[in-house]
Amino acid sequence: MQAKASGSASRNQVSREERDVLEEIARAMSPRPKGYTGIGLGMPSRRPVRAKIPKAIEQTGPASAITPAVGETDDVPDSDEEEGAGPSGHNGGDVGQPPLEEDEDSEYDEDWTTDEESETGSSEFYSVATESLGYITSEEGSVIGEVVNQAIIEASLEGLKMVDDSDIAKMDRARKRLLLRNTELLDLRRLQRKKMIDEIDVGTILLDRLDQDLRRIGLNATSLLRLLELTGVLLSGSFVLPVLSAGMLVPNDMDLFACLGTYHTVISYLRKKGYTDCKQIYSGRRGRVYGKGLPDISMIFEVRNKKTYKINIIVSVGKPLLPILQFHSTPVMNYIAHHGVVCLYDLTIYRLGIANYMNDIPIRVELCFDKYRQRGIEIWDKLDEEHICRIDSGCPQTIRSLFDRDVVHIRFPDFMHTPAVEHRKCEADIAIWRLATGAACNSATVDELGFVVCEDAHSVLRR
Repeated sequence: MQAKASGSASRNQVSREERDVLEEIARAMSPRPKGYTGIGLGMPSRRPVRAKIPKAIEQTGPASAITPAVGETDDVPDSDEEEGAGPSGHNGGDVGQPPLEEDEDSEYDEDWTTDEESETGSSEFYSVATESLGYITSEEGSVIGEVVNQAIIEASLEGLKMVDDSDIAKMDRARKRLLLRNTELLDLRRLQRKKMIDEIDVGTILLDRLDQDLRRIGLNATSLLRLLELTGVLLSGSFVLPVLSAGMLVPNDMDLFACLGTYHTVISYLRKKGYTDCKQIYSGRRGRVYGKGLPDISMIFEVRNKKTYKINIIVSVGKPLLPILQFHSTPVMNYIAHHGVVCLYDLTIYRLGIANYMNDIPIRVELCFDKYRQRGIEIWDKLDEEHICRIDSGCPQTIRSLFDRDVVHIRFPDFMHTPAVEHRKCEADIAIWRLATGAACNSATVDELGFVVCEDAHSVLRR
């Protein structure tokens, strides 16, 4: 089991030479003892205590039935203070593997990716149809999400109807984790508000869900989060949504956002994990691009394994966060970093979202909107609820910041010792943005354009 490295030391390692980074990743990816059960059940650095669970609450699901017990209107304060239209193809053909400067007899040729394997691949309900993630807009998503969501709701009605809030408050962490493992983040925060659970419980549950989805595509949370910590890479797109709301959809690919200095390391890591089929599908402004181009994307690589699962590596011209701030709508303006799950708009946990397009919405973006509506997410062109323009966090006229109080940040258990806002500084010291749909809001404005500023890079959203 890997040693726990300090957060500050890990951030400083990002600037190491690639070989040194790979060495540390190799050590982090070394096989765990057979008896290790941590990452799928809680905190990655500790062996959890497994409590005996009474049969009455063994089969439980998300908290569809728990809402009456915890209230309808409570909010919980934060702990501190596109997928846009993109290329679905390319004109230049496959360019093969990107150059990686590794010695042929390097120690990295050994098998350092052995982990406890779980079953992966297509289920009997669906074929491997790719979901729309990040800047990649692909085929229509699988319908399995709807099937799973309904099954989870039914399970929750059976499992939670016999449990009230006082029962939850008396449980130990292991029992809470099993009971609430499929509960939506909205209800978890309501429970947190009532002090029946704390942020460690919430972070543990989200970490479990992330690990479950990763293992289905041949990865695991322990190793991937270590990679994110060493490189500053962010996981974003639709893959984050089922972590926030179990059963919403089942993505069969994911997006990793990297910078020019780290994408080689990511590709090398995924190759060791079985994603050996690599091709570059976008480079600068070359290739067929939908919408108005990807001005802040340098390259996009697509890697696949033998089971045809796909991972997109989007290489930003600046910080990995820069493209995420330009996604087509707020429901996908979320990301997973090594320290936790960050949701830039709290509307998302209510299954609401604001479009980031004002005019001439590309067809593929409209299809994405339709897909999310089918999954129960409403996409508005403005904040229809009564609010104060330029002040309410959901108003498209409001200038938002990565560090404002309306960002929802759930830290993973091993990172509770540092304030959440300090962790977000790993992504950028300056990150502010405004949506492109401000002119559609209730208060008249002459500001018809959105914008993004992330460190020394900036973009104007002419949509």
